[in-house]
Amino acid sequence: MTSVNVKPEELKSLALKKLLQAGLPEKNAKEVTDVLVHADITGVHSHGVMRVEHYCKRLQSGGLNPNAEFSIEQVSPSVAVLDSDDGMGHSGLIAATEHGIKLAKETGLGFVSVKNTSHCGALSYFMEQATSEGMIAIGMTQTDTCVAPHGGAERFLGTNPIAFGFPVEGGSPMILDMATSATAFGKLLHAKETNQPIGEGLALDAEGHVTTDPHKVENLLPFGGHKGSGIALAIDALTGVLMGANFSNHIVRMYDDYDKMRKLASLVIVINPEKLGNPLFAVTMAAMVSELRSVTPAPGVEKVLAPNDPQVAYKAKCEEEGIPVAQGVYDYLVS
Repeated sequence: MTSVNVKPEELKSLALKKLLQAGLPEKNAKEVTDVLVHADITGVHSHGVMRVEHYCKRLQSGGLNPNAEFSIEQVSPSVAVLDSDDGMGHSGLIAATEHGIKLAKETGLGFVSVKNTSHCGALSYFMEQATSEGMIAIGMTQTDTCVAPHGGAERFLGTNPIAFGFPVEGGSPMILDMATSATAFGKLLHAKETNQPIGEGLALDAEGHVTTDPHKVENLLPFGGHKGSGIALAIDALTGVLMGANFSNHIVRMYDDYDKMRKLASLVIVINPEKLGNPLFAVTMAAMVSELRSVTPAPGVEKVLAPNDPQVAYKAKCEEEGIPVAQGVYDYLVS
């Protein structure tokens, strides 16, 4: 399928228009749009504007609260719980990260659990939100199931992503944002949209056999076998189970039951290195990243990269040439 290159500001405008038409207030619509275009401009198209149609459908069907009013329960000086009131997960995580930064500046740590939320998009956005304030951040969220556990032939796990963000003096932050599945479910959707095969060892078909055809995929596989499977379980425990929410196959499915609130849970942890006695953390991170890039590359590899290097390069290219958007997605946005 062909794609169209769209300037970042135009893409924001198109996505914003659709979300406003679906009944989302302007503040929330702008927040969601920022997170979506951030994903597209950093090459994570699976979490970009291709999701707008889904959000609009869920808003119009009653499965999202367009007028959500967030509330925060301060459990201790460093720990809080944000009730997202079934609103947009992007806005919920922005508010949670903002509060976590505030707590970390005061106490050194901001641990903010989020309940009654929904799909929040690319976690890297919230990591950048924290690193821009000189903070370290960890974020994670549960998702509905589409991953077979290690040794299993049926779904039990979500893609349950986790992300880390570290400030780097004089450069882009070091950000790691990854699904615990061998590939993100959104990347599978993108492969379907563009009719591209997926890699080997990423997914199973209905009979439990490995497949590279995105149209035959029944379940994804965890990354690293038992390791990814275990981390996915841990994330579900730290989000859904901790917040008394649903877990595993009990979670309302994203692409089903559009009239039901999803009641997801997420977690943001913000750490202030200065409060831990290290005002030079970002300086040392710059040295670490520089030394990493200086490692002798393996045969056939041009250069060793730090996490986030490919995303930074992709963003620079998109700012100059425009963001590639699948034709079908673009047609929906301009309709």
